[in-house]
Amino acid sequence: MEPAPALGALETVAPVTGHRGYWRQAWQRLRSDRIAMAGLALCVLLVAAAVLAPAIAPHAPDRQYTSGLTRDGSPLPPSRRFLLGTDALGRDELSRLLFGARVSLTVGLGSNALAALIGIVVGGAAALGGRVLETLFMRVIDVILSLPVLLVSITLLAVTSPNVEVIVLIIGVNFGAYLSRVVFSQAVSIREREFVLAARAYGVRRPAILVRHVLPHVLPSVVVFSTLGVATAIQLEAALSYVGIGIQPPTASWGNMINDGQNYISVAWWLVIFPGLAIMIAMVGFSLLGDGLRDALDPTLDRDMFRFRR
Repeated sequence: MEPAPALGALETVAPVTGHRGYWRQAWQRLRSDRIAMAGLALCVLLVAAAVLAPAIAPHAPDRQYTSGLTRDGSPLPPSRRFLLGTDALGRDELSRLLFGARVSLTVGLGSNALAALIGIVVGGAAALGGRVLETLFMRVIDVILSLPVLLVSITLLAVTSPNVEVIVLIIGVNFGAYLSRVVFSQAVSIREREFVLAARAYGVRRPAILVRHVLPHVLPSVVVFSTLGVATAIQLEAALSYVGIGIQPPTASWGNMINDGQNYISVAWWLVIFPGLAIMIAMVGFSLLGDGLRDALDPTLDRDMFRFRR
């Protein structure tokens, strides 16, 4: 039996069977959105640059060149040898930007993949696991959401070893708490529908119901929120690295590159402008893609309202 439409702005009406056709139609809608495809192109470009950084970087990111500084010890401006100039230690700025993309995208994608897993498991279990489990999980989620993510990140990183894995874990848990709320609210409306009640009456176990009947309905929302969350995670990682408690030198990060270059902005503007542009491009790309996915994955949306975007 095909389920009735779900409540909520981002819920889908994809049936338990035949959902392949739904995803094919969503891809077609996404392809027709030029702005979303521009965002997708930016995201693909950034991912390709990060993956291929060891092959395409013109120099080692941590190598200090004596010829990379002027006679008075200032960074060199962009030139044929150093396309984006050098930093205060004579290191190639372009190479550090490319390797910094690996850090930023690892944090952005990794933390949101963890958040999606937490959101689906915790939110789905709270909705289907009974009143005791629902109360326990949701009160823990309330506590996590009541704490500012930046303040929690600063506190935890101050007492732990700041590295990529720890930052991914901190951001992933916080974002996962928010996503658990989204999944829970949708799963609650789904658990009382006829096809879920029939599965229960037939003896299907709750984990199987979550995977086979609930997950196809909440997955579009998870995809949208996770895509938008990548941009936020990249910004948060850059902020933590900028204040000195995120990724530590000599590892290149867009945030600590801006921090290192701010003292030379009057004589070496490229040390701040180029990492800032990289952060902006990443945030714009994933934000546009997430916005396009929201439109494409919501079949109830009145698409005539958004024709001006195409």
